[in-house]
Amino acid sequence: MIFNKIGIITNEQKDPSFEHTKNLIKYLSDKKDISIYTEKNCGDLYKTCNLFIVLGGDGTILKVAAKASRYNIPVIGINLGRIGFMSEIEPGEINLLENLFSGDYEIKSKMMLDVEIIKVKGEIIQAGTALNDAIIKHGAFAKLIEIDIACDGGKIMKYRADGVIVATPTGSTAYSMSAGGPVIDPNIECFCVTPICPHFFASRPLIFSQGSVLEIKNKSSNVYLTIDGQINIKLDENDMVRIKKSGFSAKFITIKKHGFFDVVREKISEK
Repeated sequence: MIFNKIGIITNEQKDPSFEHTKNLIKYLSDKKDISIYTEKNCGDLYKTCNLFIVLGGDGTILKVAAKASRYNIPVIGINLGRIGFMSEIEPGEINLLENLFSGDYEIKSKMMLDVEIIKVKGEIIQAGTALNDAIIKHGAFAKLIEIDIACDGGKIMKYRADGVIVATPTGSTAYSMSAGGPVIDPNIECFCVTPICPHFFASRPLIFSQGSVLEIKNKSSNVYLTIDGQINIKLDENDMVRIKKSGFSAKFITIKKHGFFDVVREKISEK
């Protein structure tokens, strides 16, 4: 694949003086037959570019990658955050981007989840698409909620907990892991349901195959659905949240010769 229309997206809070952004633009400007686009010189980056280089933390990369999936555009991240689990390189490693132009890279697809809300009267609301996770939990107060979980029409579990996390393999190293969920190799297409502080000894994380359709019924008041930490929707009592594998997948470029658990060790285990 020839990357000749490169979009640069910067989290300005992470690079307020645009020092790292300017260094990147200078590096790319020395390449032949490449057009460089930013949000300041392009009306619609997603309809123009065939590669995004994102400077920021995991939240910025997550947001861009999820939207870019709709246009089948790959993303590579430069870490300006703390952990930078979703980033491929650090600011001082810009020269490694040479691999993009020599063909020495891989594009890896990351599974995503479609999330919809089914209201009591049958109305269906397309809530969004999750690259990391969909979380159902109480709103302003630390309070137990009750939810029923079914898979492919069959009842699975009733939880009384602070909430529940439905995570992709990508999201398994985020909130789900902190709540006691498993770390899932991204080469395995599945998703995990992790209860948050369940009020029952037998409540454990559950892993479902990629073809499963989950239905989570909310039995409490003042409960919210949050998707990738960006979309927040209040649920009414007896609303149903349906979650299944999305037809879209996020594309991430890797240029370093490391495996998934090398990254886990370097960026999480040893931090």
